[in-house]
Amino acid sequence: MSNEENIQQVSEDNKPGSLPEIIMPLAEIPAIAAIEQPITKNPKPETETMEVHHHPQVEKKNFKEYVLEGLMIFLAVTMGFIAENIREKITDKERLHDYVLSLTGDLKSDIALYDSSIRFNNRYSQMIDTIFQNLTSEQGDIGKVYIMARRLTMGSSLISPDSKTFEQMKSSGGLRLIHKQAIADSIGAYYLWTKKFEYWSDMQKERLGEVINSNSKIFSANIFYKIVKEDNLENMPANLLLTGLTKADINVILMHEQYYFGILKLMNQRATQASIQAKRLSIFLQKEYHLEYE
Repeated sequence: MSNEENIQQVSEDNKPGSLPEIIMPLAEIPAIAAIEQPITKNPKPETETMEVHHHPQVEKKNFKEYVLEGLMIFLAVTMGFIAENIREKITDKERLHDYVLSLTGDLKSDIALYDSSIRFNNRYSQMIDTIFQNLTSEQGDIGKVYIMARRLTMGSSLISPDSKTFEQMKSSGGLRLIHKQAIADSIGAYYLWTKKFEYWSDMQKERLGEVINSNSKIFSANIFYKIVKEDNLENMPANLLLTGLTKADINVILMHEQYYFGILKLMNQRATQASIQAKRLSIFLQKEYHLEYE
């Protein structure tokens, strides 16, 4: 069929109420089909192969490798322990050095305290001696007795050694840092000795209280007040007398004075012994720990 016949056939078929049919030459059909079909590259296969994850194979270690790893761990732990031990020793050495410095400082303060107390007690012992001489003599100077009796109660030389560093070492475990037993014994012996000053100081206060009580029975409060206020021998009343006293009364007063004199003498003896121990211990510590001795 020719092209004209095909066109005529199409026009006859395009009647009202019917759809036109397009008849194309067979030679052109492949070309249209090729246009309508999408062009894809690398088309996926209809079935995809699922991926399978395999665990990696671990190579088994032999006995030597286990031994080597164990040895490395052991060496690491050992080196850490050694390093920590060295650090602790350095820290302990520094702590002990600080303790010894502080301890020698306390000893230096104690020595100064002992020396001061001894000088103080000597002056007050001389006052008591003056009171004795003038109260037991018919020609005694009552004015001097008043002066000495009042001044005798205006001060005290109670000894209280400084043990703060030693107490701190005991409470914090610092005494364990002292490895030489001779040093530890020397420190302990000194502070055991100084503990006794608490008892001796209480006795000294008791004796002084007895002197004060006896003074109120024989001395004039007005004259005592004048001594404290002016502290001048020239202003003492002339021919000052102690009236109304018997020899027995004076003996009681002097008895209290001599007890006080005795405790002052005892304190000087104890202070002298403590000062000697403190000096020896201080020198011992400074030599042992290579401190500069002052």
